[in-house]
Amino acid sequence: MLTVSAPGKVILFGEHAVVYGEPALVGAIERRVRVRIRALNQKVVRIRSDATGGVKSFSFEELEQGEDALRYVKRAVSMAFEEAGEKAGIELWISSELPPASGLGSSAAVTVATLKAVLTLLHEDVSRKKLASLAHRVELEVQGSASPTDTAAATYGGVLMVHPGRGIERLGAGEGLPLVVGNTRKERSTKLLVAKVRRLRESMPEVVDPIIGSIGTLTREARRCLENGELERIGELMNINHGLLEALGVSTQELSHLVYVARSAGAEGAKLTGAGGGGCILALARRKHEQVLRALGRECQAMPAEVTFEGVLLEDAE
Repeated sequence: MLTVSAPGKVILFGEHAVVYGEPALVGAIERRVRVRIRALNQKVVRIRSDATGGVKSFSFEELEQGEDALRYVKRAVSMAFEEAGEKAGIELWISSELPPASGLGSSAAVTVATLKAVLTLLHEDVSRKKLASLAHRVELEVQGSASPTDTAAATYGGVLMVHPGRGIERLGAGEGLPLVVGNTRKERSTKLLVAKVRRLRESMPEVVDPIIGSIGTLTREARRCLENGELERIGELMNINHGLLEALGVSTQELSHLVYVARSAGAEGAKLTGAGGGGCILALARRKHEQVLRALGRECQAMPAEVTFEGVLLEDAE
């Protein structure tokens, strides 16, 4: 039996502005998806998942069919078979510390962990660079379009600086950054929210372009602060970033309420993370971590989520 895990992610700074060429800072978080795998004598792929409940079995041909909740796992298994040049009967057990559809990178984490688990079982050793590339291809094929950011965070861990059109840079700072996530459990459409900001920009470019530019400026400043250990200033920048996202119209009353709950409980800073319209907020809580966690826990699903430099990980091999 093999166990492989991969982390989720949060957008620390730069959401929406990244669509218009500004940088974004993304951090892998110590909330993981785990995939356990063993070989079977039958020519089937059997999948057990906490999210879907029960057990589902698929022939090798059925891995390419359907738009069900296991589509990322099925496509990852199929791509691993292609990469290894062989197929095998397998059973997968999937468990997750990441709430689904919350903007925390659960689909990327399960994709990376599944690919790594199947390839390891088939004795196929691939580099992290290759693994990240395969995982991005899975997300592209399942979603139709996808940034490589989430799968890179799940593969490599750490803090990533996303430079649109120029690639992704892994930074050497931010490990153990004490974060708390508050999840509204309200689903939102990233596509619709991006379109909303685009319409606003088209109608008032003279107003919106400076906001987008300011988000880019504070993202670059946040990088500098991370690398210099200026965490108090990171909190201040998070607060400003949230205000700018409110100005773009992507926050909600519930998200902003949670932001102010976190700040009132002692967080150095708090902001929405991701597209907005639902999903999660992110708080930096150094001195009053437990107080912030409890305060948010009274209002929503709250969880500690410090930044981790441990990407995809082979946890054990029995």
